[in-house]
Amino acid sequence: MKKISLFPLLLVSFAQFLTMLIWFNYSAILPIVKKEWGLTSGEAGIILSSFQFGYVISVFLFGYLSDRVNPRYIFISASLIAGVSGLLFGVAAEGFWSGLALRIIAGIGLGGIYVPGLKYLSGIYPPETRGKTFGIYVGALVVGSGSALLFSAPLISFFGWRGVVVITSIGAFIAGFMMLIYRVNPKMPEYPPMMSFALFKSLFSNKKLVAMNLAYAGHMWELYAFWGWVGPFMVYTAMIHGYSPGNAQQIGNLWAGLFIVIGALGTWMGGELSDRIGRVRALKPLLLIGLFCSLLFGWISSIPFTVVILIGVLYGITVVGDSPIYSVAISELSTANTIGLALGMQQVIGYSITILSPGVFGFILSIMPNETIGWGVGFAVLALGPLVSLLVLPRDYKGSFIKGVKAT
Repeated sequence: MKKISLFPLLLVSFAQFLTMLIWFNYSAILPIVKKEWGLTSGEAGIILSSFQFGYVISVFLFGYLSDRVNPRYIFISASLIAGVSGLLFGVAAEGFWSGLALRIIAGIGLGGIYVPGLKYLSGIYPPETRGKTFGIYVGALVVGSGSALLFSAPLISFFGWRGVVVITSIGAFIAGFMMLIYRVNPKMPEYPPMMSFALFKSLFSNKKLVAMNLAYAGHMWELYAFWGWVGPFMVYTAMIHGYSPGNAQQIGNLWAGLFIVIGALGTWMGGELSDRIGRVRALKPLLLIGLFCSLLFGWISSIPFTVVILIGVLYGITVVGDSPIYSVAISELSTANTIGLALGMQQVIGYSITILSPGVFGFILSIMPNETIGWGVGFAVLALGPLVSLLVLPRDYKGSFIKGVKAT
C-alpha cells in the first residue's frame, strides 16, 4: 500500500484550528459581557446556544454540497463568513440582539468547516486509517476551541474583551488563505447523490447509522454544555478560593482552556483505540467516565483547587475522547457517495441538541436558590447525554479494520 503524506492532514487540521478559535471566544468573555450588557444567565446562555443554531442551519447543506463540490472551496468560503462575523462582534456588538445575530452568522460560517474537512480527508486517506486521521483532525477542533479560553487569560488584561474577539477571529482569514494556496484536491464521488426522498429514506432506514447518530446526540448534549460553561464555572471556583474577580477571570479561563485543549489527547487516543479494538468497545469506557464526571464536577467548587483541576483534566479528556469515533462510524456505515451527506445529518442531529443544553444549563443557574446548587445540578443534568448514548449504541457493530477489510 502506498504511503500517503501526513501533510494534507496537518494542513487541514491547522486551518481548522485557526477557525475554531471563534467558536468559544464568546465563552471566554461571557462573565464580562454578561455584566457589561446587563444579561441574565438565561440570556447569556441563549447567545451561547445561538452559535449552535447557526451551525445547524448550515451544516447539513454544506455536508450535502461536499459530496458534489470540492470541499476545499467550501472550507475557504466558510472561513471568510466566520471571520467577518467574528470581527464584527468584536467591533460592533452592543447588546443581546446584535450579539445574538452575529453569533448565529459565525455559526453558519463554521458549519462549512468541520464536515467539509472530514470529507476532504476521507477523499485522501484510506478507510483503515480513519480512526487515527479523524482523531487528529478532531483534536485540532478541540485545541482551537480551548485555545480561545487560554489566549483570553493574558490578552483580556491588555486588549479588553473586544480585542480578544478580534484577535481570535483573524485566524479564520489565515485558514482560508492556506486552503486557497494548497491546491491538492480529494477524490470526489463518481456519482454524487441527488437530493430526494429516497436518499433520505436510505439513510434513516439504516438502523446502525440511526443508532450511532442518537448516541452522538447524547455525546453532544454533554460536550458542548461542558465546553460552554466550564470557563464561567472555573472563574466562580477561583473566586470561591479567594481570588479577586480580575485574577479569577484569568485563572479560571486558563484552567478551563487547558481542560478543553487536553481533550485533544483524548480524541487521538480514542480514535487510535477504535482502530484497534472496534468503535463501540472504545466508546463505552469513555462514556462511562464522562457520565460520572458530569455527576460530580459541579459540586466540587469548594474542595482543594488542585483536586478540582485533576478532575477537570480527566473530564476534559473523556468528554471529547469519543467524538472522532462517531464520525468514523458514520463514514463506515455510509456509501462512498453519501459520506458528506451522512456526516452533515450527524452534525444536524448532534448540534440541534447543543442548541438546548447550554441554554438549559443557564436556565438551571437562574432558578436555583444559590449558585453552588446551580452549578451542581447544571453539570449533573449533562450526565443524561452519555447515559442515553450507552443505551442506544448498536450492539452488533464492530467497525474495526483488519488488513484493510471493513468489519460490520
